[in-house]
Amino acid sequence: MAAVLAGTLAAACGTGGSPSGLVLDHDARLANDAFDRPAPASSLAPAFRLGGTATSAHGTARLGSGGLFIDVDSRRPGLWRGYFVATAATYPADAVIHVRMWRPSPSVPRAGQSGISLLAIQTGASSALDYVLVAGAISQGHESWLVGYAHGSTAYAKTTILKDLPSTATTEDVTVRTDGRSHLDVYFGDTLVYATSALRLGVAPPFRVYLEVEERGFPYRTRFQQLWVTTGTDVRVGGLHPGDRVTLTPDGRPPVEAVADATGRARLALPVSEAVGTGTFTIEGARGERHFRGVAFAGGDVFTLHP
Repeated sequence: MAAVLAGTLAAACGTGGSPSGLVLDHDARLANDAFDRPAPASSLAPAFRLGGTATSAHGTARLGSGGLFIDVDSRRPGLWRGYFVATAATYPADAVIHVRMWRPSPSVPRAGQSGISLLAIQTGASSALDYVLVAGAISQGHESWLVGYAHGSTAYAKTTILKDLPSTATTEDVTVRTDGRSHLDVYFGDTLVYATSALRLGVAPPFRVYLEVEERGFPYRTRFQQLWVTTGTDVRVGGLHPGDRVTLTPDGRPPVEAVADATGRARLALPVSEAVGTGTFTIEGARGERHFRGVAFAGGDVFTLHP
């Protein structure tokens, strides 16, 4: 699943092909799936696992130009059914996890009918149903986005809702960071909608990411795009002179900057919700001013500037 970026962002030159320019020494992006191109559902394997209580007879996943679509048919009124696409890979505590998710708003004709679009960050250390969640829920007369966590066995989990955000918004860019113990931050776009370090989550890392649809009493479909995972929010640049100024200007975003320390290293602190992107690095100092445009970056990346 992990995207492998080109290590050298400026072409090698000089005797022996020595690198020149800004070189990516450590790629911290653990996952990078846009879900924006049609493809057979079989192409999801082996990076993803499919399943759920709906089973493949009543739950489907497909890839289209509009995203990863997950459908669940209704067969047993009054009971919940779900179908998920889960990452085969697992991710460490405090990884930054992002996905764009939709909560469609179809007519809900009767009380007791509900549909849920769900992002679950679940323990990958066991078969327990322990996870933190962000969900878009719809029922008769109520539409909201929820933040919470759950604990349970392989068959059932009890959910605790930490925040209910009544909203008619049908899509959100969701970014989550948690240690699985006490800390949980949730962003919708650039807005921090929930933050605490006082929980008792008991969600043991490493984490697996689930994209899921749940329905009760009527068929429900939703979609997801732009799934990415990275190890942190700092981008480090080495090979500098002490006092050099480094500025990273993400495309369409405010710049962040840092000054190189006595060892020639600078640390750029990115906002959590902007931990992955493309932008321009500007380096000013004893060697003049240099610009590196169109550089893909992720929190946790380590770059080195070569003469």
